[in-house]
Amino acid sequence: MKREMLNKPNQLIALRTKTKITVIQRKIYNIFLKIAQKEVKFSNYEEIIEDKIYSFEVDCDIVHRIAGVKIKDLKYIEEELENLMGMIATIRDEDNRENWDKFSILPRIIKEDNRYKFMLLGNIVKALQEQNYFTPLNLMMIKSLVSQYSIIFYELAIRYKKYKIPKMSIEEVRKLTNTEDEYNRFYDFRRRVLDTACEEISEKTDIVLSYKTEKKGRRIAFIDFEIEKKEELSVKLEAKVKEPEEYSPETLELFNLLPKAEQVESNKRELAQLLAEHSFRYLKADIDYTKKAQPDNFMGFLKASCQSGHYSSAELEKEEIKKELAKKREEAEKKKKELEKRIKKKAREMALERYEMLSEVELESHNQEYEKMTEVVPEKFRPNKEDFIIGALEDKFKKELKELFS
Repeated sequence: MKREMLNKPNQLIALRTKTKITVIQRKIYNIFLKIAQKEVKFSNYEEIIEDKIYSFEVDCDIVHRIAGVKIKDLKYIEEELENLMGMIATIRDEDNRENWDKFSILPRIIKEDNRYKFMLLGNIVKALQEQNYFTPLNLMMIKSLVSQYSIIFYELAIRYKKYKIPKMSIEEVRKLTNTEDEYNRFYDFRRRVLDTACEEISEKTDIVLSYKTEKKGRRIAFIDFEIEKKEELSVKLEAKVKEPEEYSPETLELFNLLPKAEQVESNKRELAQLLAEHSFRYLKADIDYTKKAQPDNFMGFLKASCQSGHYSSAELEKEEIKKELAKKREEAEKKKKELEKRIKKKAREMALERYEMLSEVELESHNQEYEKMTEVVPEKFRPNKEDFIIGALEDKFKKELKELFS
């Protein structure tokens, strides 16, 4: 991979802006800084004045290539650059936090004849020239990152690559990522910001970034990041015993559930490793959940789900409750039908027995009811007198038995 290096001043690594900087804005701004740094390094600039505005030019195609922008996105880029011009950065004095410096990170930009002419304030240009405290960034490495949080944490990780990222409070990490008013639940913040960034950085760049959380009382209060170079990781991987090429039926069943684009040999190994730590039932549910979510990084999302207690667990539990309720309803309905059948049979037996014991007075009463019925029911639809009386007795006993068993 061709290297496009920017020695980015450390004060610009954790630059604080009121409005969130998007992925495209970060990538293009880094390229502008690289172009400006190259020019001030190899051109005969006089003493740079911090309050003065300096102008630089670059071919649009170069910017788009390094940033990984497609030609059809030009209108979108124009809007992104316009919004970038409105970004106000704040740098606070470390010795006295009451003292601060606010400035526009991109005062002006002109696009003409397929070239960008952009302006930077002297304080930024001076920092680019002096390079007293800087972080060497390979912009081609950043090009592949699609999450804005990945770029933020990657720049931070490279800054502390030779040492260790200082342990940061949750509040500091939220300020760094401009998410003070987003993802109020830590679960969501972990999933959408920390896990997304660490997985993408570990997959696409030259380092592996991970983190641990630390509690203060019952609340998660600190994030402790860990950086590992890929060269070091490859040595560890080589020391591992070669994994078997034969997989369990459960692994193969899960593999067949993956989208066609994800059915590659390496994902069989991933699933086999996940099965060693998680149940088949939860993994199957997580795959279905990930399919519905349609993330850009399918396996990364699936692994994050497993590490975070299974995103599908709530749905799985709901499904289990739903099945249990359906089973109970089915059993209740079955018992109800059995009871009705028993009541009907018993009522019939009691009606036949009672019919044989009816007194003359009771028979006369039933005869009167029968005569009333014959006045409204045509002859071809009438039951005979005996069946009518037994049926009336049966209905009476049915009602009594239902009340008894209800």
